[in-house]
Amino acid sequence: MRAWARLSDRLLGSAAYEGSPPLWLVTEGLVVAATSTALVAGSGTVAVLAGMSPAHAVAAVAVAVAAVALYLLITWAGHLLVAGTALLGILLSPGVSGVATEAVLTGAGRAEDVVVTVVAYEPDDSPAYYCSVRHQDGSPVGARLWRGCGPSVLPGDLIGMVYDPAGRVAPRGIEGPGAPLWSLVRTAMLLLAFAVVCFVAVVRSYCVPPSAQSDQPRGCEPRSPSPKAGS
Repeated sequence: MRAWARLSDRLLGSAAYEGSPPLWLVTEGLVVAATSTALVAGSGTVAVLAGMSPAHAVAAVAVAVAAVALYLLITWAGHLLVAGTALLGILLSPGVSGVATEAVLTGAGRAEDVVVTVVAYEPDDSPAYYCSVRHQDGSPVGARLWRGCGPSVLPGDLIGMVYDPAGRVAPRGIEGPGAPLWSLVRTAMLLLAFAVVCFVAVVRSYCVPPSAQSDQPRGCEPRSPSPKAGS
């Protein structure tokens, strides 16, 4: 039984206080959750605005997530909750940089029609169709477009493209407004889940006996063995 209690503390955190957690602990959990979420979202945004490649922007978010996970481990957070934070961070990495890219193209992007030069069908990828394009003045576009490209598109056709005049992000094709909105909603939901798990991890990382709720250190041993009979 005691071994199970130790395993539970290791995986989920001690949380050995009676009733609701104290206000100061809830406050710290909220501060850590907000700071961690801002760090993760901000790292991806700054990387995109700095003109980093998508892979480097994803790596910047991953570094921020690793820093948050390390902090939670140092503060004796439950290992299962730390793993959940890291997993959500991995799922967030491409989403944060993608939303930042969409924000740049929405705010500062320019739209134009470009000429399709090659339509590539790659069934092992998703999406499967990619269009190589050029500007109407003949200059090539470095990135292939998948939005607006499909089996009905032929070389010589015109498709829409949005690009950043400052060259900070890669251009993309134009399609219906639903896809960028869904990406934003998905990333917002993951960020919310990330913040909630961070909050729970911090709140459960403390063992606060009722007699000393303001001074008890993290990772204390809440469960002392029962005294032996006759001692």
